[in-house]
Amino acid sequence: MNLSNVNDAASALNGAYFVTGTDTEIGKTTTTAQLVKNIAQQGKSVYAIKPVTAGMETDDNGQTYSDDARRINQFANVKPPLSAIAPIQLATPCSPHIAAQIDDVTLTNTQLVDTIHKSIAAYPADVILVEGAGGWFTPINEQETLADVAAALKYPVILVVGIKLGSLNHAMLTLQAIWQAGLKVALVVFNQLQTDTPFVDAQIDWLSQQILRKYPGHQNKPPLMVKQGVLTH
Repeated sequence: MNLSNVNDAASALNGAYFVTGTDTEIGKTTTTAQLVKNIAQQGKSVYAIKPVTAGMETDDNGQTYSDDARRINQFANVKPPLSAIAPIQLATPCSPHIAAQIDDVTLTNTQLVDTIHKSIAAYPADVILVEGAGGWFTPINEQETLADVAAALKYPVILVVGIKLGSLNHAMLTLQAIWQAGLKVALVVFNQLQTDTPFVDAQIDWLSQQILRKYPGHQNKPPLMVKQGVLTH
């Protein structure tokens, strides 16, 4: 495997990116936070946006907040208000389309894209990471998914792959869907989810070889690929 490290990946990032994953709970938020930290340490201005969050925490003062939005921006050196980095906060920790129904909130592709554009216009930075929820096709309503949001934004994609049983299929299906949407994959991050996961390197080696062989013409060059240590969030 000829993989980059996180510092090299961070140095290569400029502009806005859409962060997605092969599943939920595969280290997407932790990876976003790590990239923000490394980018900031390199002297570039950076922050992250979580356009829709599902599941809220309560602080010691009884105020609710999005833990994901807090975590991805703990190392950011640009500090927009919460209304810009987590504009839609839903109470129930479940798929956004269900959480929105519970809260009697309407989510649409156009709404989310406009919100993201407004945040980025109001708070420019060298690098802005827009983190989705769950996987590529996570629904936001009965007809639209976060894949529609990403396609409308047209940002290069950062794909986080949780290495576990089934991850080879999940990763290839997600990559094909991203490429079929006409988008580029800027970075693939392989996260080992458990210390006892078997054949981690063999799985990553197979995936990296498939990516090198199968990236489409509009991609121009293969994405950077990074292996992270054991992550559980």
